[in-house]
Amino acid sequence: MIKRVWLLLFLLIATSVFAQTSWRNFVAGLRSEAIAKGIRPEVFDEAFQNIKAPHNEVLRFDRTQPEKRITYLHYRNSRASQDRIVIGRSEVKKNRELLNRIASHYQVDPCFIASLWGLETSYGRFMGKYSVIQSLATLAYDERRGPIFRRELFYALEMLNNGDVSLQDLKGEWAGATGQPQFLPSTWHNYAVDYDGDGHKDIWRSKGDVFASIANYLSHLGWQANQPWTIEVSLPANFDRELLSLKTVKTVSEWEQLGVRFSGHDTESINPQLPASVIEPDGGPVMMVFNNFRVIMKWNHSTYYAGTVGYMAHQICQR
Repeated sequence: MIKRVWLLLFLLIATSVFAQTSWRNFVAGLRSEAIAKGIRPEVFDEAFQNIKAPHNEVLRFDRTQPEKRITYLHYRNSRASQDRIVIGRSEVKKNRELLNRIASHYQVDPCFIASLWGLETSYGRFMGKYSVIQSLATLAYDERRGPIFRRELFYALEMLNNGDVSLQDLKGEWAGATGQPQFLPSTWHNYAVDYDGDGHKDIWRSKGDVFASIANYLSHLGWQANQPWTIEVSLPANFDRELLSLKTVKTVSEWEQLGVRFSGHDTESINPQLPASVIEPDGGPVMMVFNNFRVIMKWNHSTYYAGTVGYMAHQICQR
């Protein structure tokens, strides 16, 4: 019995030592690569000075995302809560001129800018508490999606190296996104905008930069102005449910020929030649989705998220 206890204790210590050595070697490799990419050693060392291990909570969140546990309507109604909608209406009213000017420039919908802003950080009120560097390093260390987050980590270090953001401000939610629109560092690098012209793409404090960055990103993802996003539909009793998939694309008129009907919508305003898919997220409702729904899914690859963004956009603007 005593020998077994000592053996277990030895194995625990050995496992812990191995894990610590593995992490140290991983960080040492990151440091060498970062310096080779032009990151100053002192910038890297400051970023990692308080990071001694992977963040276990980040790993847990990565494996238990909400879509795997709740229905679509539960997700939508909790994220797009009445309080968040009411605040959104107030924020749109307060920032209407700026929002409309930016939306017009980028040819995107101002209500969707506001909805994304609200869903990501409650209109800039809650930008997250996690160190972006530790989150990205943790996910880069993990084998599941390591190369993706390793690349994001170097973009984040570049932001620090260039003085675009302070280490103190470089915080976000668990997956390494940051700022009021919760951009990953690569998204910030490629699509953030210095709208107010102060020399910084400040998605943490400047509303102009925040709104323009969201709009610019939507535009580059393929947003089509004056096009529908999604419409609730009803299905005939004999409908082939194998067709309920984003992979199945037909024109609106082809769906209508299969018996799909719009629920309480003026069908004359819809181009019958528009390509669309019909889906039914867990728990419903059944929705016909168009290009702009897919654009939102490029922002966050989740039908739950895309559906919630559009729902809240319409609620905020009381359409």
